Amino acid sequence: MSFMKEAQFGFLYEPSKESEVVMLFGALMQCYTDFLMEYLGLSGKFHIDEWTENPTDCVVDVNGRKLRLEFELYSSNFKGEHDPKKCDIIVCWKDDWRGYPPSIKVLDLSKVVSKLEGKGFPKLILNDHQKRGPKKWSFDEFMDELKKGLSAEDFQEFKTFLDELQKTQGVDIKAGRGKIPTITIGFGEKSNNDYPIGIYANGKAWISYKNVNMQPPKPILNEEKAEKIRALLGGKSRQWHEIKASSIKELLDKIKAVTKLILEEE
Repeated sequence: MSFMKEAQFGFLYEPSKESEVVMLFGALMQCYTDFLMEYLGLSGKFHIDEWTENPTDCVVDVNGRKLRLEFELYSSNFKGEHDPKKCDIIVCWKDDWRGYPPSIKVLDLSKVVSKLEGKGFPKLILNDHQKRGPKKWSFDEFMDELKKGLSAEDFQEFKTFLDELQKTQGVDIKAGRGKIPTITIGFGEKSNNDYPIGIYANGKAWISYKNVNMQPPKPILNEEKAEKIRALLGGKSRQWHEIKASSIKELLDKIKAVTKLILEEE
Protein backbone atom coordinates (compact mmCIF):
# COMPACT_ATOMS: atom_id res chain seq x y z
CA MET A 1 0.00 0.00 0.00
CA SER A 2 1.38 3.44 -0.89
CA PHE A 3 0.91 6.51 1.30
CA MET A 4 0.98 10.18 0.51
CA LYS A 5 3.78 12.31 1.88
CA GLU A 6 1.29 14.58 3.64
CA ALA A 7 -1.89 13.33 5.29
CA GLN A 8 -5.15 14.80 4.07
CA PHE A 9 -6.59 14.46 7.57
CA GLY A 10 -5.18 14.62 11.07
CA PHE A 11 -4.77 16.88 14.10
CA LEU A 12 -3.35 20.37 14.38
CA TYR A 13 -2.24 19.68 17.98
CA GLU A 14 -1.56 16.77 20.31
CA PRO A 15 -4.63 15.38 22.11
CA SER A 16 -5.54 17.27 25.27
CA LYS A 17 -8.76 15.43 26.13
CA GLU A 18 -9.74 11.80 26.47
CA SER A 19 -12.28 12.21 23.65
CA GLU A 20 -9.46 13.31 21.31
CA VAL A 21 -7.56 10.12 22.20
CA VAL A 22 -10.63 8.14 21.10
CA MET A 23 -10.71 10.10 17.82
CA LEU A 24 -7.00 9.48 17.20
CA PHE A 25 -7.38 5.78 17.92
CA GLY A 26 -10.23 5.62 15.41
CA ALA A 27 -8.15 7.46 12.80
CA LEU A 28 -5.22 5.06 13.31
CA MET A 29 -7.47 1.99 13.12
CA GLN A 30 -8.61 3.01 9.65
CA CYS A 31 -5.20 2.44 8.03
CA TYR A 32 -2.81 1.09 10.65
CA THR A 33 -4.66 -1.76 12.39
CA ASP A 34 -1.81 -4.24 11.78
CA PHE A 35 0.71 -1.78 13.26
CA LEU A 36 -1.45 -1.28 16.38
CA MET A 37 -1.93 -5.03 16.79
CA GLU A 38 1.80 -5.65 16.48
CA TYR A 39 2.48 -2.97 19.11
CA LEU A 40 0.09 -4.78 21.49
CA GLY A 41 1.51 -8.21 20.70
CA LEU A 42 -1.74 -9.30 19.06
CA SER A 43 -2.59 -10.57 15.60
CA GLY A 44 -5.62 -11.33 13.47
CA LYS A 45 -8.88 -9.49 13.01
CA PHE A 46 -9.77 -6.52 15.22
CA HIS A 47 -13.35 -5.27 15.52
CA ILE A 48 -15.17 -2.88 17.83
CA ASP A 49 -17.87 -4.77 19.70
CA GLU A 50 -19.58 -1.98 21.65
CA TRP A 51 -19.07 1.18 23.66
CA THR A 52 -19.93 0.26 27.24
CA GLU A 53 -18.45 2.98 29.54
CA ASN A 54 -18.94 0.71 32.57
CA PRO A 55 -16.78 -0.85 33.89
CA THR A 56 -14.53 0.20 30.99
CA ASP A 57 -15.11 2.37 27.93
CA CYS A 58 -15.15 -0.15 25.12
CA VAL A 59 -15.15 -3.85 24.26
CA VAL A 60 -13.32 -5.09 21.16
CA ASP A 61 -13.25 -8.47 19.48
CA VAL A 62 -9.87 -9.92 18.50
CA ASN A 63 -10.34 -13.26 16.75
CA GLY A 64 -13.39 -13.99 18.88
CA ARG A 65 -11.69 -12.95 22.12
CA LYS A 66 -13.32 -10.06 23.99
CA LEU A 67 -10.92 -7.42 25.30
CA ARG A 68 -11.87 -4.45 27.46
CA LEU A 69 -10.39 -1.03 26.57
CA GLU A 70 -10.16 2.07 28.73
CA PHE A 71 -9.29 5.38 27.06
CA GLU A 72 -7.25 7.92 29.02
CA LEU A 73 -5.35 11.05 28.07
CA TYR A 74 -2.49 9.78 30.27
CA SER A 75 -2.18 6.23 31.54
CA SER A 76 -1.75 7.42 35.15
CA ASN A 77 -5.32 8.78 35.05
CA PHE A 78 -6.47 5.16 35.26
CA LYS A 79 -5.00 4.73 38.73
CA GLY A 80 -7.53 4.99 41.53
CA GLU A 81 -10.42 5.49 39.11
CA HIS A 82 -10.84 2.00 37.64
CA ASP A 83 -10.51 -1.65 38.62
CA PRO A 84 -7.44 -3.19 36.90
CA LYS A 85 -9.17 -6.59 36.98
CA LYS A 86 -11.86 -5.24 34.64
CA CYS A 87 -9.53 -3.84 31.98
CA ASP A 88 -7.25 -5.48 29.43
CA ILE A 89 -5.85 -2.50 27.51
CA ILE A 90 -5.35 1.17 28.35
CA VAL A 91 -5.32 3.33 25.21
CA CYS A 92 -3.71 6.70 26.01
CA TRP A 93 -1.92 9.58 24.37
CA LYS A 94 1.09 9.14 26.66
CA ASP A 95 2.11 6.42 29.07
CA ASP A 96 3.32 8.28 32.17
CA TRP A 97 2.60 5.57 34.74
CA ARG A 98 5.41 3.38 35.99
CA GLY A 99 4.34 0.20 37.71
CA TYR A 100 0.89 -0.38 36.22
CA PRO A 101 -0.45 -3.95 36.74
CA PRO A 102 1.29 -6.52 34.50
CA SER A 103 -2.10 -7.90 33.47
CA ILE A 104 -2.83 -4.69 31.52
CA LYS A 105 -1.34 -3.74 28.16
CA VAL A 106 -0.81 -0.03 27.49
CA LEU A 107 -1.11 1.42 23.98
CA ASP A 108 0.85 4.70 23.94
CA LEU A 109 -0.45 6.50 20.84
CA SER A 110 2.32 9.12 20.93
CA LYS A 111 4.84 6.33 20.37
CA VAL A 112 2.71 4.80 17.63
CA VAL A 113 2.48 8.13 15.79
CA SER A 114 6.23 8.72 16.18
CA LYS A 115 7.12 5.25 14.90
CA LEU A 116 4.79 5.61 11.92
CA GLU A 117 6.38 8.94 10.97
CA GLY A 118 9.81 7.33 11.32
CA LYS A 119 8.74 4.76 8.75
CA GLY A 120 7.75 7.49 6.28
CA PHE A 121 4.01 7.46 6.94
CA PRO A 122 2.01 10.73 6.83
CA LYS A 123 2.36 13.20 9.70
CA LEU A 124 -0.95 12.95 11.57
CA ILE A 125 -0.21 15.61 14.21
CA LEU A 126 1.20 18.86 12.89
CA ASN A 127 2.34 20.46 16.17
CA ASP A 128 4.16 18.47 18.86
CA HIS A 129 2.38 20.16 21.75
CA GLN A 130 -1.15 20.64 23.01
CA LYS A 131 -3.15 23.67 21.98
CA ARG A 132 -3.28 24.98 25.53
CA GLY A 133 -1.19 24.56 28.64
CA PRO A 134 2.37 23.31 29.29
CA LYS A 135 3.63 20.20 27.55
CA LYS A 136 3.04 16.87 29.25
CA TRP A 137 5.99 14.49 29.07
CA SER A 138 6.25 10.71 29.22
CA PHE A 139 8.67 8.81 31.44
CA ASP A 140 10.60 7.62 28.40
CA GLU A 141 11.02 11.22 27.20
CA PHE A 142 12.32 12.12 30.65
CA MET A 143 14.87 9.30 30.54
CA ASP A 144 15.96 10.16 27.00
CA GLU A 145 16.58 13.79 27.96
CA LEU A 146 18.30 12.82 31.22
CA LYS A 147 20.67 10.56 29.31
CA LYS A 148 21.71 13.41 27.01
CA GLY A 149 22.85 15.64 29.87
CA LEU A 150 24.58 13.17 32.19
CA SER A 151 27.69 11.08 31.98
CA ALA A 152 27.12 7.37 31.37
CA GLU A 153 28.02 6.63 35.00
CA ASP A 154 25.68 9.27 36.46
CA PHE A 155 22.86 8.20 34.17
CA GLN A 156 23.24 4.57 35.25
CA GLU A 157 23.13 5.69 38.91
CA PHE A 158 19.92 7.59 38.22
CA LYS A 159 18.37 4.68 36.33
CA THR A 160 19.22 2.18 39.07
CA PHE A 161 17.76 4.54 41.68
CA LEU A 162 14.49 4.97 39.78
CA ASP A 163 14.20 1.24 39.06
CA GLU A 164 14.57 0.50 42.77
CA LEU A 165 12.19 3.30 43.73
CA GLN A 166 9.53 1.96 41.38
CA LYS A 167 9.55 -1.34 43.29
CA THR A 168 9.16 0.38 46.67
CA GLN A 169 5.73 -0.11 48.20
CA GLY A 170 3.87 3.13 48.82
CA VAL A 171 5.79 5.07 46.16
CA ASP A 172 4.34 6.31 42.87
CA ILE A 173 6.32 7.90 40.02
CA LYS A 174 4.71 9.85 37.22
CA ALA A 175 5.86 12.18 34.46
CA GLY A 176 5.12 15.88 34.75
CA ARG A 177 4.51 19.02 32.72
CA GLY A 178 6.75 21.96 31.86
CA LYS A 179 9.32 23.30 29.44
CA ILE A 180 11.63 20.34 30.00
CA PRO A 181 10.77 16.74 30.99
CA THR A 182 10.19 16.12 34.68
CA ILE A 183 9.04 13.32 36.94
CA THR A 184 7.38 13.62 40.34
CA ILE A 185 7.33 11.19 43.26
CA GLY A 186 4.26 10.61 45.42
CA PHE A 187 3.73 8.54 48.54
CA GLY A 188 0.70 6.34 49.20
CA GLU A 189 -2.92 7.40 49.45
CA LYS A 190 -2.00 10.36 51.67
CA SER A 191 -0.24 11.99 48.74
CA ASN A 192 -3.74 12.91 47.54
CA ASN A 193 -2.40 13.33 44.00
CA ASP A 194 0.20 15.80 45.31
CA TYR A 195 3.74 14.66 44.68
CA PRO A 196 6.28 16.39 46.97
CA ILE A 197 9.52 15.41 45.18
CA GLY A 198 10.23 16.48 41.62
CA ILE A 199 13.20 15.83 39.34
CA TYR A 200 14.10 17.75 36.18
CA ALA A 201 15.68 15.98 33.21
CA ASN A 202 18.76 18.17 33.69
CA GLY A 203 19.55 16.30 36.89
CA LYS A 204 18.23 18.87 39.35
CA ALA A 205 15.45 18.23 41.88
CA TRP A 206 13.06 20.05 44.21
CA ILE A 207 10.90 19.40 47.26
CA SER A 208 7.42 20.91 47.71
CA TYR A 209 5.83 21.22 51.13
CA LYS A 210 2.67 22.86 49.78
CA ASN A 211 0.85 22.88 46.47
CA VAL A 212 1.41 26.50 45.44
CA ASN A 213 -0.90 26.13 42.44
CA MET A 214 -3.86 26.27 44.82
CA GLN A 215 -5.07 29.30 46.74
CA PRO A 216 -4.51 29.21 49.58
CA PRO A 217 -1.59 26.80 49.09
CA LYS A 218 -2.58 23.27 50.14
CA PRO A 219 -0.19 21.38 52.45
CA ILE A 220 1.35 18.30 50.85
CA LEU A 221 3.29 17.28 53.96
CA ASN A 222 2.34 18.02 57.55
CA GLU A 223 4.44 20.70 59.21
CA GLU A 224 6.26 18.32 61.56
CA LYS A 225 7.39 16.20 58.64
CA ALA A 226 8.23 19.29 56.59
CA GLU A 227 10.49 20.62 59.35
CA LYS A 228 12.38 17.32 59.53
CA ILE A 229 12.97 17.42 55.79
CA ARG A 230 14.07 21.07 55.90
CA ALA A 231 16.56 20.16 58.63
CA LEU A 232 17.83 17.26 56.55
CA LEU A 233 18.20 19.29 53.36
CA GLY A 234 19.13 22.62 54.89
CA GLY A 235 16.18 24.37 53.30
CA LYS A 236 14.54 27.45 54.76
CA SER A 237 10.91 27.60 55.87
CA ARG A 238 9.54 28.06 52.38
CA GLN A 239 6.75 26.33 50.50
CA TRP A 240 9.28 24.63 48.19
CA HIS A 241 13.01 24.75 47.39
CA GLU A 242 15.65 23.13 45.24
CA ILE A 243 17.44 20.09 46.64
CA LYS A 244 21.00 21.34 46.36
CA ALA A 245 23.84 18.90 45.72
CA SER A 246 27.37 19.03 44.30
CA SER A 247 27.05 15.70 42.47
CA ILE A 248 24.46 13.24 41.21
CA LYS A 249 25.43 10.79 43.96
CA GLU A 250 24.84 13.43 46.64
CA LEU A 251 21.51 14.39 45.07
CA LEU A 252 20.30 10.79 44.95
CA ASP A 253 21.47 10.17 48.53
CA LYS A 254 19.40 13.16 49.67
CA ILE A 255 16.31 12.03 47.76
CA LYS A 256 16.70 8.53 49.24
CA ALA A 257 16.93 10.00 52.74
CA VAL A 258 13.82 12.15 52.21
CA THR A 259 11.93 9.18 50.76
CA LYS A 260 12.89 7.02 53.75
CA LEU A 261 11.79 9.73 56.16
CA ILE A 262 8.41 10.15 54.48
CA LEU A 263 7.75 6.42 54.29
CA GLU A 264 8.72 5.87 57.92
CA GLU A 265 6.38 8.61 59.02
CA GLU A 266 3.40 7.45 56.90
